[in-house]
Amino acid sequence: MGPARVCRSWRRAARDDPALWRRIDMRGHADLHRRVDLCGMARAAVRSAKGRCEAFWAEYAADDGVLQLLVEQAPSLKSLRLISCQDIIRFEEEIKKLPLLEELEISLFTNIGGKHVFEAVGKACPELKHVRFNSYRFINLGNREHSDDEDYYYDYDDNDLKYKKDDDALGIASMHGLCTLQLFGNSLTNEGLRAIFDNCPHLESLDIRHCFNITMDDTLQAKCARIKTLKLPYDSTDDYGFPVCSPLLSVGIYSDSDTLGSFGIYSDSDDCDYGDYILDSDDYDGYCDPFRYLNGVYEAELGPEDRMFLKGMRMLLRDDDDDDY
Repeated sequence: MGPARVCRSWRRAARDDPALWRRIDMRGHADLHRRVDLCGMARAAVRSAKGRCEAFWAEYAADDGVLQLLVEQAPSLKSLRLISCQDIIRFEEEIKKLPLLEELEISLFTNIGGKHVFEAVGKACPELKHVRFNSYRFINLGNREHSDDEDYYYDYDDNDLKYKKDDDALGIASMHGLCTLQLFGNSLTNEGLRAIFDNCPHLESLDIRHCFNITMDDTLQAKCARIKTLKLPYDSTDDYGFPVCSPLLSVGIYSDSDTLGSFGIYSDSDDCDYGDYILDSDDYDGYCDPFRYLNGVYEAELGPEDRMFLKGMRMLLRDDDDDDY
């Protein structure tokens, strides 16, 4: 979005040539998400593509409105990467309307996942070849052996627990054309991983770092032999693209629902940080003010790239507003 600042001719090109907006990358500005309406910027960018957007990558820059706009105005979308976009509620409903997707990333979410979600993706997106589903951290779903309130923690038998741990994996196993898969910090077990191997014959790249429920037995080692690029649970995370949080190896669960997404997680740990804010901190309550658009952002506090990004977006949004009249 910086080219619009170079000169008038570049600005006209950025505004009038939709081919320049075929790939929209809204990552790398997470530090601005409390002060800037990144979703508003994303909507303006999608409109500028005029139906030609083929790749949309967002970090804190997508909500249900952005997703719906992509469905309506990006019929050729092939790559969708969503990172820390917690305001997306209707993911399962909207993803069914993007049948040409070849690449999907859902990273650092707390409200998207489960067998039914990934089965819906697999059914609606037959061309899907690349999937990333990365968690904040590994959480070992289990029951506390000693609880003061037995009604608070449900006592699941081993089969039920295994099903819940493999919920995501069993859904991903329905994506038969999958070539690459990254599952960071997932709770899947050997059974879930075997289901993926057995149902995804084209799988060539697999990253299951921090998936500590996996035990590499002879059966899995034999299945892994066909994988060209393999990263196992205890492999180095130096090249992982997100901060690595310490795993929670012993937690309790409680729920009155059958869906994993509504499970509560209890832990003795006091450092459960999500992204760059602490859930119990004072600034969490007001971390996202949708009415605080570009005004109120002090450019002196920003680096040169962020300043250019904001100035370019101001021009784009102004042009977008002018087109509405």
